[in-house]
Amino acid sequence: MNRITPVALFLVIIIAAVGTFAYFVSPSSGSSSQTSSSYNSTMEITLYANANGWNYNSTHPNPTLYAKTHVLLEFKIIEQDNFPHTFTINPGPNESQSNAFINVNIPAIPGTVVWVNWSFSSPGLYTYWCVVHPETMVGQLIINSSANSSSSPSVIQGSNLGNGSTVNSVEYWAHEEF
Repeated sequence: MNRITPVALFLVIIIAAVGTFAYFVSPSSGSSSQTSSSYNSTMEITLYANANGWNYNSTHPNPTLYAKTHVLLEFKIIEQDNFPHTFTINPGPNESQSNAFINVNIPAIPGTVVWVNWSFSSPGLYTYWCVVHPETMVGQLIINSSANSSSSPSVIQGSNLGNGSTVNSVEYWAHEEF
C-alpha cells in the first residue's frame, strides 16, 4: 500500500501540472469576447503595449484603426516594456472608463500576448487606450458599415488624429472566414 500511494500522488501532480500549463498557454487565457454567430469576416489587429504609445517602436504609433461592422476583430496585444497596461475601448472620441465596454489587463511581462475578440454591430468612432497611460497610449477605432473587408491592410495617408499627430498607415492583417 505504501508503494502505490507515492505513485498515485506523483500521477496526480503530473496531471495537475499539465492542466495548469494547458490553461496558461491556451489562446483564450486573458481574453475578452463578445459572442455572435454572424461575422462577415475576421480581422487580426496586432498592437504592442508600450508606455510611450501603442506600437511605439514602429513608424506609426497609436494607429487609427478602420474596420467594418460585423467583422470579428481579433486584437493581439503584445507586452513590450515591462510596465502594467490595460486595453480599454469605449464609444466616442475620448477616454471614459465609465463608458468602457472592454477593459483587459495586460501582464507586465515582455512578450506576453493577450487576445481580445470583439465585433461591432454599429458604425461609429471608438477610442482604445491604456488606463494606466491615457496620455501616451490612445488611438481611434473607426467602424464603418461600408468599409472594404479585403485581405490587404487598410492604408490611410496623412490621417489627422486631432491631437497634433498624423497617421500614415494602419498595421493589421485581415482574412476572410470560410
